[in-house]
Amino acid sequence: MRRTWPAALLVLGLLPSGLWAIPGYNQATEILKQEWGKRYPASLKSIRPNPEGLGIYRTRESAGLTYYYHFRVTVPRLVRAEDGSLKEEELRTIEVWMRYRPAAESYDLAFVRRDLLPSGGSWIR
Repeated sequence: MRRTWPAALLVLGLLPSGLWAIPGYNQATEILKQEWGKRYPASLKSIRPNPEGLGIYRTRESAGLTYYYHFRVTVPRLVRAEDGSLKEEELRTIEVWMRYRPAAESYDLAFVRRDLLPSGGSWIR
């Protein structure tokens, strides 16, 4: 019994840090801005994190645990002008899922509906 106490205390001490290891929506929004700027020419006009209020979708994939953050973003529609330049027209709102894989420390963006996410996951807040 005496030997199990140190192990139990260690597990209890590490458990909260494991829960806080994934970014929350504030940090995920900043990461989204950075990743978007690297990949797409259209600037983000507005970002609405967690629009359905469900939280973060956690699932297990072949690469390990994966977390999905849901956003609705407003961007200008880019149209190519006759001279070849891009010009901004009306705004449009699109759904974006940011996928975070802690084992690989990688983030990527997906434009899919919620029903096309991997099944078997759970929502965490």
